[in-house]
Amino acid sequence: MEEHNEDVYQLAFDINGVLALKGIIDYSIEVWPGAPARHAQEQEFLWYMRDLLNKCIMEHSFYNLNIEKDR
Repeated sequence: MEEHNEDVYQLAFDINGVLALKGIIDYSIEVWPGAPARHAQEQEFLWYMRDLLNKCIMEHSFYNLNIEKDR
């Protein structure tokens, strides 16, 4: 049996980088020309990345809420 080892990479972005990348992904989804001009897996990857970035944005929002305390 042939074994496939894939390299795994980890990137770190601040929230501004996440928002910028989200804008690029959203634009790519909007103008994606479709199959067969591009592989269908590309669109699925764009959707995956969009959802992942949305999760990052929601987590950032959750941990950075400014809740006024009762005085």
